[in-house]
Amino acid sequence: MIGFPQLAAAQVFLLILSVIWFLRRDDELPLLVSGVLLYCSSYRFWAVTSGLDDWVKIWQFALSPVTEDKALQVLGYIVLGQTLLIGTYMYRQKHVLHMSNSIENPDLLRWLRPRIVIISLVSLPLVMLARIIAEAELVKNRSALEISSYLLLFPFALIGISILNIALWKAGGYRLLGYKVIGALILLYVAYLTFGPNMRFQFLGWMAGAAIIIAMNNTRKNRLIILGSAAVLGIAAFALAGSMRVNASRVNEASNPALERFVTANDANMLDGFVLLEQVYPDRLDYTWGMDHLEILLRPIPRSLWPNKPVGGYANRLGFNDYDEGSTGISPSLFGSFYAEGGIVGIVVLSIIYGAGLAKIMSYTIRLQPFACLILRAVVCASLVPMLRGGDIAGSYAWIGMAYWPCILLLWWKRKSLRIISTPAVVRPSRLQYRTP
Repeated sequence: MIGFPQLAAAQVFLLILSVIWFLRRDDELPLLVSGVLLYCSSYRFWAVTSGLDDWVKIWQFALSPVTEDKALQVLGYIVLGQTLLIGTYMYRQKHVLHMSNSIENPDLLRWLRPRIVIISLVSLPLVMLARIIAEAELVKNRSALEISSYLLLFPFALIGISILNIALWKAGGYRLLGYKVIGALILLYVAYLTFGPNMRFQFLGWMAGAAIIIAMNNTRKNRLIILGSAAVLGIAAFALAGSMRVNASRVNEASNPALERFVTANDANMLDGFVLLEQVYPDRLDYTWGMDHLEILLRPIPRSLWPNKPVGGYANRLGFNDYDEGSTGISPSLFGSFYAEGGIVGIVVLSIIYGAGLAKIMSYTIRLQPFACLILRAVVCASLVPMLRGGDIAGSYAWIGMAYWPCILLLWWKRKSLRIISTPAVVRPSRLQYRTP
């Protein structure tokens, strides 16, 4: 078994390699993946083993406590998956992802601006109404399983709408003060919607997407400063949101509960969750062998039409959760979800597939006009944060679909206008290979 110093050094090396990759390719995706996983795995292991925090305690009646040896073993699985995912991505992503100009075609902006503003303004009252109905149903039924997921997830559409507004603003579509005020109000409401104990991963992902758009078309030094500042702000907000659910006695023990949760990585306990999941597969449940990903296609079917539709997550399948009393879950990281699909084989195969798939999507962005490029890169990177959290794969994709369908719909609707006719050449990393028509 490889020791913790070697595993931590491997993740630090991947982070440094990702910084170099960013400076050479203007590609922030490996940097995002490496930074999140370093904090959620190696740093979490160090924080607990140094006495700053304890391993999570949940389902003690059914699962063994998390131990240092088991956590070290699982950390090795995460480093394996991370190395394969980033390595495959860097091998397949051949381009410099930079835009020579973020100012879009004026005719396209004139077409986009009124439609995005109208969609945004119409969505605001609909989202408020959906939240009121969902909260009333939750009080009445006391179980989220009895409420339509479409109703629960509909408010997330404002996240996609916020990405559209930020991208339109960046592309030069909001030159008048009135449009800027409307855009700012929409962004403030989205921040309010996603800031809370149960939504902090989505909030962090949304901030990542916004930071990527804002930093675009700046010098590499300025981009690093912007992305670094956004990371600090995002982590601080993430910890503050987590501290909001701490009970009063706990708050009294700590002078700054948000800072304490950040230092101990208390909210980034995916390493703990992976240890718990590793006890389940394959001893209590068989590996799913791709069925968790196939469930992505089945999840949109309403339970009203399919009452016996299988539930997602091993805790639900084993009956650990009592929804009359509330439920608690510990996410196992994306590589924990891969492990549930097929053990170490699942981690290896799916990490390679995901790395190649992400490389294909990010490489495709240089074939798009600036506005579409901004949207697609922001959506991919923002989606990665909740995806790296892992857990219910189909649920994560459902969240992404409900959050970013406005962006996907608009990209498909104007797909001919948003594509670049000429094909960019494969890069030599020292020079930009982006062409405007």
